[in-house]
Amino acid sequence: MRRELAYYDLERGVATLVDEQDAAFVRRLQANEDTAYDELVRTYNASIYHVAFRMLGDTAEASDAVQDIFLKVFRNIGSFRGDSALKTWIFRIGISEILNRLRWWNRRHRSSTVSMDDDHGGNGNGIHIRDSAPSPQQRLETKEQDAAIQQALGRLSGDHRSIVVLRDIEGFSYIEIADVLGISVGTVKSRLARARADMKKSLIRYLSIQRV
Repeated sequence: MRRELAYYDLERGVATLVDEQDAAFVRRLQANEDTAYDELVRTYNASIYHVAFRMLGDTAEASDAVQDIFLKVFRNIGSFRGDSALKTWIFRIGISEILNRLRWWNRRHRSSTVSMDDDHGGNGNGIHIRDSAPSPQQRLETKEQDAAIQQALGRLSGDHRSIVVLRDIEGFSYIEIADVLGISVGTVKSRLARARADMKKSLIRYLSIQRV
């Protein structure tokens, strides 16, 4: 049976359940077990890549970000004390690294776009419409929809983009997002509402074009 220990952050009003199996896994990581590191990468690589790609809009940048994120996780695992779930601690490091890259891009006025023909290296991006045997037309429409979503995400601020990606693409709970971003649940909800409204405006323009 899995057992969980409760941790409560009074300042942010966030309660986190720390799984004892996570704690045992962390001890293996802190003991520098190679198999534990391999398991960590297998468990989180795809989801971290999904977030990095959706945030950055570029496959090469996303891959580089993932490598740097895991390096930071490995280097800092010794300081992990279990005051949050391992998953949220890892994504806290990940979002911080990705936002730093976004700020670097913004300072250099570099635009974030996605190619209609971009292949995500088999990692997927959490948004494609699934079909067992899609027709060429369906594949084209899926790519067009995917590109429109990516462009709409690119118009959001980094803070709003991270919340939309974590909530609507990766399926994080409000509490998990609050823990990852270091903000209150109320702030998560208000930022998400604003970000969704902005996304809707962008996608309505896309849908209007499609109807012409």
